[in-house]
Amino acid sequence: MNILLDIKFVINTILQTPHLLILAKTFIALLLGSFIGLERELKRKPVGVKPCAIISITTCILTIVSIQSAEYYSAVSENIRTDPMRLAAQVISGIGFLGAGVILRKSNDAISGLTTSAIIWAAAGIGIATGAGFFFDAVIATVMILIAIRLSPIVHRFVHNKKQEKDIEAIFTIHLNNVEAVEKVTALFDVQENKFDSMELKDLYNGEVKLIINIDIEDYSLLHKIYVALKQQPEVIGVDLIS
Repeated sequence: MNILLDIKFVINTILQTPHLLILAKTFIALLLGSFIGLERELKRKPVGVKPCAIISITTCILTIVSIQSAEYYSAVSENIRTDPMRLAAQVISGIGFLGAGVILRKSNDAISGLTTSAIIWAAAGIGIATGAGFFFDAVIATVMILIAIRLSPIVHRFVHNKKQEKDIEAIFTIHLNNVEAVEKVTALFDVQENKFDSMELKDLYNGEVKLIINIDIEDYSLLHKIYVALKQQPEVIGVDLIS
C-alpha cells in the first residue's frame, strides 16, 4: 500500500513540475515512436526505430512549445489570442510531404512505401498526442497501430486464400488461321481482366497455329462470354474449352 502511495506521489510531482513534465512527455514519445518504428526496422525498411523516434520527439516538443507559447502570450496581454495547437497543425502538413517522399511507383505500376508513409504520419500523431498530454490516447493508438500491422498479413493471406478457392481454372485450345491473330485473340482475355497461368503456341501445317491458354477465372459466366467472343473472330477456326 505504501509503495502505491509513493508511486502516486511521484507521478503527481512529475505532473506538477513543468520541467519534469516535459521530460516525461518526451520520454514517452521516444518509447512509443520507437515501438512503432521497430516493426519497420525488423522488415529492413528505410524508416525504422531512429526516424520514428526522432519524428515523435520533435512533434512532441513542437506541440509543447505551441501550447506553452499560447499560454505565455495570452498572460502577457489580453489582446493576444493564439490557437495552442496551430503549430501542431502545421507539423502535420509538413509530415505529409515527408511521408509522400517515401512512396515509390515502380516500372510495373506497382506502388510501394504506403505503409512506411503511414507509419511516419502515425509517429507524428503519437508525438502530438503525447505533447498535448493525452498519454492514454497515445498509448492506445500505438497498441492499435501495432495490432493492425501484425494482423494485416494474416488478413491478406485469408482473403487471398478465399479468392484462390473461388477461382476457376480453364484451358482454352484455339486454332487460328495465321500467327498474326495471336495478339488480337489474347487481347480478348486481357479485357476480361483474367489471370494468365500459362500460354503455349504451336505451329501447325499450312500456316495454322494452335494457341493453348491456361487462365484462372472467377465466374463461369465469363467463360461463356470469352468463348462467344472467340467464336466471333474471323481468324479463329475452332475453340476447345476445358474447365
